[in-house]
Amino acid sequence: MSRGNLALSAFLWFVIALFVIYPLSILVLESFKIAGTDTRGIQNYLEFFQDTYYLKTFANTLVLSALVLLTTTLFGIPLAYILARYRQRGKTVFTALILLPIVLPAYAGVFAFIIFFGKYGTANLLLMEIGLIQTPVNFIYGLHGLVFVQALHMLPFIVLSLSAGFTNIDPSFEEAAEVEGASGFRRFCTVTLPLCTPSYLAGAVIVFLWPFTDWLTPMILGQVDFLPSIAYINIAYHFTDMHRKYMGIVAVVLSSTVCIALFLLARWWVEKKKYTGLSKGTTSEGRVIEPSLLIKSVSYLYMIFIAILVLLIPVVLGLAAFSRRWVFEPFPDYWTLDNFRAILVETPLLIQNTFVFSGLALIFGVVFGLPAAYLIVRTRVPGKDALDFMITLMLAFPGMAVGVSYLLAFWQGIPLATHWIIMPIALFTRRLPYFLRMAHSSYLQLDVSLEEASEVSGVGKFRTFMNISLPLLLKGVLVGVVMFFVMAFQEISTAIFLYRGGWETLPIGIFLNWHRGMEFGIAAAMAFLMIVITFILLLIIARISGGILKAAWGPGGT
Repeated sequence: MSRGNLALSAFLWFVIALFVIYPLSILVLESFKIAGTDTRGIQNYLEFFQDTYYLKTFANTLVLSALVLLTTTLFGIPLAYILARYRQRGKTVFTALILLPIVLPAYAGVFAFIIFFGKYGTANLLLMEIGLIQTPVNFIYGLHGLVFVQALHMLPFIVLSLSAGFTNIDPSFEEAAEVEGASGFRRFCTVTLPLCTPSYLAGAVIVFLWPFTDWLTPMILGQVDFLPSIAYINIAYHFTDMHRKYMGIVAVVLSSTVCIALFLLARWWVEKKKYTGLSKGTTSEGRVIEPSLLIKSVSYLYMIFIAILVLLIPVVLGLAAFSRRWVFEPFPDYWTLDNFRAILVETPLLIQNTFVFSGLALIFGVVFGLPAAYLIVRTRVPGKDALDFMITLMLAFPGMAVGVSYLLAFWQGIPLATHWIIMPIALFTRRLPYFLRMAHSSYLQLDVSLEEASEVSGVGKFRTFMNISLPLLLKGVLVGVVMFFVMAFQEISTAIFLYRGGWETLPIGIFLNWHRGMEFGIAAAMAFLMIVITFILLLIIARISGGILKAAWGPGGT
């Protein structure tokens, strides 16, 4: 075991200890602090579980998670089956559209659906114009609207997981059931779905955890009685009421605990429940079924329906971004570029900050992620599996937990939070798993004999990496770079607790414009600009990724 690998491991663990373990430990310790005293105890937690309101928020969050998971499952199963099993024209386009919400900011979708499905939104005004209704219908405000918005945002996780599961099933299992006389539906329920359980669970746990991390969507829809929303309100708005502040921190810790526990449980279950067939009948495309004309037509209609819901987000925000007035009208009738002029001329710092902070976070991610992936895949250094586990575990931490913990840990003692560098550091920590998974997958696909041949020829490790490894890793690394940047670009849950005047980013600008009740056109223009940038980056990913994304984010990858 070389000293270089040990030194590298020590450096990586130092970074993880400083930017992950230390701040999260401070967050947990702070949750035990009793307001108005210098003592610590479990009083805050006892009060939380004795307070009927906080118990209500916890129960509401569990119910919301269950409803979102149920909705995504009901809509995701047929969608995943169509995409995985049917060979249809335009399937690639439909797949791209259906998976688009996975990288679009959730808050952008909320604003779009409020404009379209609001009390005097496009849908209600059109229905009233043609005489189908006399008074507006409440399409969006309430629990049903919240479930709809969050389910549409999380639908790609279920579709991706189930599609991978359907594709990987050995066709001989289903063929044996058919030989025994099982009908298509019975075969699907008794053979196909059970074999997809590990794949489904990998996506289902992410969907179930989302309501425990999303504080902004409920607030925009006027629903604040949920754990993350009340945590944000208690911490962000009660500067003098220290008791409320600590109760908010308790809510953050409890949300994080639930997320981590379910994430680890799902990871253990996926590893335990792996179904393997003895035959070698599987292909990269999986089993392909030629549907009847009726089923094919229904499948097209279903995919078009989901695609329309997804496309409403960029279309509605685009119309709002280029309009000056859109009130009590189905569609805007006055077009202008003033909204974009206000962004580019009056508040260009938002765009600059977004690119600078995300770019620096990306540099940190590459500098840390590539050596970490090398250490995990190519060495036997003690603690490498624990390092991989700690970084992957960051997927389960709510962004709010990272933001609050950084605010508590780096305000005094290590005063990073008083300098703008805290923003890219927080984004780096929050989104590091996205790059590491891609780099990890790329290293696994790289034949180690190529590196060994170079080293046997007398070339040092660094030169081998630069001349042999990096060129072969470049495809996966580029996908990881773009994916990391996309996710850092839209991050708000972490940044909202850390920004100060002059540090605002586009996501924070969208939130502030909505929160201050300013013209919605500017917020819509910011969101539309983010969508355009994200879409361009997605095209880059699609161009260079090939099968790398599936390898990195399949059931085993999560």
